[in-house]
Formats: sequence, structure tokens, C-alpha cells
Amino acid sequence: MDGDNRFVDFMQDGGSEMPFAIECVGNEFVIGKSALESATKQLAPNAFANIFDTCKEMRTFRFAGRDEQLNKLPFYAIKDYIGKILSDRFYGEVGNIDSNVSKLPLVFLFTPELDTDKKLFITSPFEKGGFQNICSISYHQLLLPTIMDSLPEKQKSKVAIMVSVDKNDLILQFYDAVTDKSLADLVRIEGQGSDPRLKQAIDLIWAGLNNYNYQPREPEENVLRDAALKFLNSNLRTVNDVLCMSDGSMQDYCLSRDELDMSAIGESCRLVSHHLNEALTNNGLSIQQCQIILVGNAATDYFENIFSQMALAYPVKKVLEKEKNLMLDRLLSLVKKANYEVSNLFSKRTDNIVVPPYSSCSLENNAIHTPSPTDKKKVRIMMADIKAKLRGSDIKGAYAIYDELKLWLEQNSFPDWDVELENMMKGVDRVVKKNSLSKEKQRPVLNPISECPKKSLVVDLKKLRRELHREMADIKALLRIGRKDDAVVALEKLEVRLQNDNIHEFDSGLADIRKEYGLNEGVIIKEEEPAVSAKKAMSSAEKLLQKGQFAEAKRKFASEEGNSEMAQVCSKLIRAKRNIASYVSGIDSVRRSHNVTSKQNAIKELENSLALYRQYGLATAEIEQLIKQYKTI
Repeated sequence: MDGDNRFVDFMQDGGSEMPFAIECVGNEFVIGKSALESATKQLAPNAFANIFDTCKEMRTFRFAGRDEQLNKLPFYAIKDYIGKILSDRFYGEVGNIDSNVSKLPLVFLFTPELDTDKKLFITSPFEKGGFQNICSISYHQLLLPTIMDSLPEKQKSKVAIMVSVDKNDLILQFYDAVTDKSLADLVRIEGQGSDPRLKQAIDLIWAGLNNYNYQPREPEENVLRDAALKFLNSNLRTVNDVLCMSDGSMQDYCLSRDELDMSAIGESCRLVSHHLNEALTNNGLSIQQCQIILVGNAATDYFENIFSQMALAYPVKKVLEKEKNLMLDRLLSLVKKANYEVSNLFSKRTDNIVVPPYSSCSLENNAIHTPSPTDKKKVRIMMADIKAKLRGSDIKGAYAIYDELKLWLEQNSFPDWDVELENMMKGVDRVVKKNSLSKEKQRPVLNPISECPKKSLVVDLKKLRRELHREMADIKALLRIGRKDDAVVALEKLEVRLQNDNIHEFDSGLADIRKEYGLNEGVIIKEEEPAVSAKKAMSSAEKLLQKGQFAEAKRKFASEEGNSEMAQVCSKLIRAKRNIASYVSGIDSVRRSHNVTSKQNAIKELENSLALYRQYGLATAEIEQLIKQYKTI
């Protein structure tokens, strides 16, 4: 969750979704795009895609210096991923995963195409591993109430038909829209799950890359496919965006729906209509009762047109980002209502939610409108921060916290503090002119500066010292357990932040850490490398690394030089590069929405990438410029 009390993604590769591909590097795991790339291009022996099929094989993978059966791969990887969240987002304040096994609320939300066996394959190892506060949820359990509550009363149907895609097949699932109980067996229509425009869209994108398409296309297939799917799953008529290619270069591309051929829809429409009508007839259901809900890769205008062009057109609803966010908000509300005891979360669903079915989620409203002691404490802290910013003449900082708090209060329907907030900011102009300092000092709201300047300074400095000591303790902890690379990245990130804020009081303390753990030696070696380079030439892998071709460098370090440590570094650089690319393409969206949380997350991640790039002597001008752009939003 983020500061707005909403679920947010924790993506190692950036973006909003990641493929279920896993790579094991030493005693750590990577899940997502870089793992998929390593598996499909065979860049690493311990990278795997198509997890459910792969884990059927009687093979082993190398983990922490020992061989493990492949069927343990998802359990180890997901557990490691949760551990990263606890350490990287909570800074170890809640302990590690092993100390939270019995109480950690663990919720698995499964997409429609996964059958019971696959769900049990994922959840059973956690139950056997001692995780007691665990819950497994099918997609329709959250989706159907969310969709039905969003529809006008006259448009609410009795039967919900959920349409999804499994590889090349189209899946139809029939549910009671009120009780979400299954009404019929699953219908699988073979060969109708692929959008025929996908290949055409991929070809058009590739053909438009005039400065790049003279190179082999095969390494770029996943990049092209992801871009085409993202466009087809959106509501955009045209797209102008940037692709991050396998060699790390950024290529502009554009695509329009007018270029895509819809002629194949007629035959598909007839075939799908036949299977659908047959299933309805066999189960005594009427077309007039039905609502089509398109999810996942089926949520495109192509499948929407299939159902709307049938002889008796069905009402169709696509599940896009808005609906997904509503689902997650609903899940969070249910988890909070259950006081984070999730093991029986949906066993009580019929009593708590479904009756009455369209009550606008009275359960959620009761939970949201009454602030908890934790909520009240959060408001007090944020209001105190606003007052501190105002006393320090930081109008922009005060309004940043004010906007964040205001949004959070609105989302949770807490009106109790509206008047107090308005009075606090009354008379304070949002726009502050840099050349009018004398006028700013005359503003009534800043009078407290003369009343208690020393007290304000002491409070801020104490807070800064607490945060710094916590971060320094985390760095030392990483060094003690042997994670020197992560410690160096964290240390350099902290040094950059303090330098940017022009704070030098803690320089000696940071220097002591470098000296105590021998981190200065790495810096000295880096500074001397240019002089030594005349005697010792760089290896081919090192040259690729300096050129920014991290995927190829990783392959050479792993397979040709046997340097697993540098291969692991390349994995980190690949993820950092993808993050940078995603923040380049997303800056306009953040600028338009003025989303403070997204801005702060971007700056934090980019500073991490900056420290990593500096550690290995890579060019950082682009990252530095991007950080400045985000800070000016």
C-alpha cells in the first residue's frame, strides 16, 4: 500500500504488469520481463518461462549453491519477492518474512483461466510452510460485485458471462450476477482467443522503426508484442510512444487503429455465437438475462465487436485499469474490515456482501466513514508536517503534503478535518514567486517564524537525524549479512540525496561507514582504472556493459567468463534501465495528474538507478536530467 491507503504495484521491472517468468541468481530471484528475456533468449541456465508447464518436468534448478526440484521454484520465488517488499518498502521495521510467517496476510488473486490444480500448486507450499493467515480468491469473486455495483439499476443482469483468453483459446464462464455462483460448465472455444490484429500490429510497429528494423527481428519479438498488446487492450485510437529495445536503445513508434483490418470478425462472430447460444440453451438461460464481461487479453475492441455484432447483441463491459483499481480498493477494504485476518475472508462473503447484492457496498462504507486510531494519528502527523513547512516558508512543500492528505481524506470519505485544513491554508497562495521574498515575509501565515524559529529548526533536525540513523543502520545490516552491492547502492543514494539538499553535517558518519567496511577501496580502484587500462584491456563483457548492452553483457559474464557476480549486476542494471524507460514515458502523465505519490516514487527509484550507474562508471546524464524534470513537477 502507498501513502494514500491504496494498493500499489511493487514491480522489479517497472510497468503495471509482469509476466510469470522466474530467474534464480545465486540466492535471489527475479520475476518479470528481464527473467522472461533471459529464459526466451537462453541468457541464463536458471531462467524459466511458462512456469506451469516447466514445473512438470523432472529437472532441477540451482539455488543458494544447491540443486532444487523445479516444482519448488514458484514457492521460493514468491517468498523471496515478499521478503524484498518487507525489506525495501518497510525498511525491515516489521521484521523479515520468517518472523512473519504466522501473521502475514497473504492473499492470492487468481485470473479466470487458472484451474483448481494450478491454484493449489501455488498455494499449497505456503500452507505447508507455516503461513496461517492465507487466502485464495478467484477473480470473479471480486470482479462481479465491483462491475454490478457500477451499473445503473436498469442495466443490471441476472447472469454474468466472464470472457477470458487462455493461450489461443477463448474461455466463457457463467455466473449468477447476484451470488457469483457458477451456473454452467466452462466453455472453451479453441483457436478463437487470439486477436487476428495482433500479428498485424506487431508487423506495423516493426515496419515503422526505420532507424532500427535493418537489424534481426527475433530478439525484439517480446518488446513488439508487449507494445501491440498494450495498444489493443487500450481505448486509444492512436499511440505515439517509445520502445526500449534489447540493445538498450530507445526507438519512437506510432500506430493507429485505422491501419488494422477488422474483416476477420465475421467468421469469429458466428463461431462464438454458436457456442454461446448452445451453452445458454443447455442450461436454461436466456440471452436477455446476460451481461458480457471481458477480462485480461479479451478486454479489447475486437472481442467487444464480436459480442455486440451478434444477431441479438449482448451488453458488453471491458475490465480496464479503472475497474482493476476498484477491485483492489474493494479487496483492501475487506482486508481492513477483517482486521487483516484474511484466512476466512471469503467464507463470510455471502453474509457480509452479497445480501443485498447492490447495496453500494455498505460493508465498505461502514469501514471507511469511521476513522480508526491509526487514521487519526496519520492525519495529525501530516497536519503537523504542513504547519512545519509553513513555518519554514516552504509553501510548495506544504501544498504537496496538503494535496496528498486532501486526496486521501476524500478517497476514504473522512470529512472531519475539511474545515480545519481549509483554515490552515487560508491566505496562503499556492504559487510563490522567487523574486518576491520580501512580500512573502509580510504574509500573515508566515508570522510564526519570528515567534519560534529555533523550536521549528530543532524539530526538523531531530526528524532528519532519526531518519538518517535508521538508514545508516540498514546499510550496516546489509554489510553484515554480506550484501555489499546493495549496501553500496543504498549508501551512494543517501549521499546523493544529502548532497542535493546541501546537508553536510553527516558527511563524517558516512565516511566512517566507508572506512569501517572498506568501501573506500572500491572508489579508489575505480578512479585508478583509466590509468591501468593501458596495461589491462577490458573484456568483451565489460565493453558491452559500458555501452549499455546489459543483456548481452550478462550472457557473456555468465556463460563465457563464469562471473556470476557480474551477471547478477547486469540483471540489476537491466531492471534499472527498464525503470528509467518507464519513467521517461510516464512523466507526462504524472505532470498532468500532479500525483505527488507517483512523483516521489519516481524520484526515489531514479536515484537508486543513478547510484547503481555511478557505481559501475556508466553514463548518468540522462538519469540526472530526468530526476530534475520530476522534481520540477
